[in-house]
Amino acid sequence: MKKLTTLSAASLIKVQFFHSKDGGVTEFYFGSLAAIYEMFDASEIGCRLEALWAANIDEAHPKATRLCVISKHVMYRESRGNR
Repeated sequence: MKKLTTLSAASLIKVQFFHSKDGGVTEFYFGSLAAIYEMFDASEIGCRLEALWAANIDEAHPKATRLCVISKHVMYRESRGNR
């Protein structure tokens, strides 16, 4: 693997529903935990935002509810200063 000195890292939140939503989609991606609740309400996720904050979700510790799994991933991209 190459050195990552020219890359910046950002968090990506994935919500994987057990049953498909409108249009047959089961996976949704967000830039923050709070952004999930702009699209879905707590009854669709299976918990409130405060429960996700308390769960300390990271790559090794996703949060599973009765309706979905919320996981955090790292996304790498080229830094703007290296163009």
